[in-house]
Amino acid sequence: MQSNKYYILTSLILIFVFSSCSDKDKFCEEAPNITNVEVDIPLNDLTEEMVGLRSQEEALNFIQENPFVADYFFERRSYGADSIVANRMVNIFSNPSYKDTLYQQVKNTFGEFNTLRSDFEDAFKYYKHYYPNVVVPKLEIVLAGLQKDLFVSDSLVSIAADYFLGPDAAYVPNGVPEYILMRYESEYIVPMSMLLLTQKQNKTDQSDQSLLADMIFYGKSYYMTKMTIPCTPDSLLIGYTAQEMEDINKNEHIIWANFLENDLLYETSHFMKNKFIGERPKTFEISQQCPGRIGIWVGWQIVKSYMKKNPEVTLQELMENTNAQEIFSQSKYKPKG
Repeated sequence: MQSNKYYILTSLILIFVFSSCSDKDKFCEEAPNITNVEVDIPLNDLTEEMVGLRSQEEALNFIQENPFVADYFFERRSYGADSIVANRMVNIFSNPSYKDTLYQQVKNTFGEFNTLRSDFEDAFKYYKHYYPNVVVPKLEIVLAGLQKDLFVSDSLVSIAADYFLGPDAAYVPNGVPEYILMRYESEYIVPMSMLLLTQKQNKTDQSDQSLLADMIFYGKSYYMTKMTIPCTPDSLLIGYTAQEMEDINKNEHIIWANFLENDLLYETSHFMKNKFIGERPKTFEISQQCPGRIGIWVGWQIVKSYMKKNPEVTLQELMENTNAQEIFSQSKYKPKG
């Protein structure tokens, strides 16, 4: 869970509500002053060049100059010949339905990507406030023909802009359920990326295979990410609808009672754990209305409670702490109801 080489978001193992206004305001109002933190993220926008590819020769030149884009987003190694990938790219980007419709939606949504770049720079200012030595990655914008969404590493964040147009786009990725597709909108890009980029700070005890350990790990991840985007609504981190968030806030004590009464916290079966932290539309074991990944949300609330009860603990100390039981015990987490 701590690899920092790269993270692929397509698997959606780590995903993303309206929290109460007080929580949002609290984090935003208490955010540190970052005016003296300097961050300049280089932006390489390849979208116009890609949508302008009209011949195999042009596409081959693009592949030669941008081998990573061909390798990752167009799976060049699966085809055996650059000419095949080049023809595929030309077929996608010269199609009128793509060029005149989907690409125009990209332009209307993102413009020149200046807002996206600015949001990333702000996030890294907060990140560098807590971790001054963190490396700021390059930012790259591509088109992927709805094949893949995002690549994140310590040195590069590469975003397929056409994947982040949401459920109302003229064309959407095949096979992505509606409840996941709602997260593929422009405002989710920075939260998704920062969740993955900051994960390397999150230490864990690999020998502890309990559901509680997983919940605390994810809870720490979300808490850390919130520190880098303190004024961003929690909805862009956990990805529940407003109605789902209203329901779980109202029934938090019932959700927690379910974990306790069914002895779930120390469950080690991957099959059972996945019911509460895995990607699902609903956590049916609790109720037909309870959203999926509810264990991650509860873990986040436990970590919030721990940090509130222990104000002397720094963010860095939280992320270094591998003792899930200690964090849980000292959180004194007990939702009212």
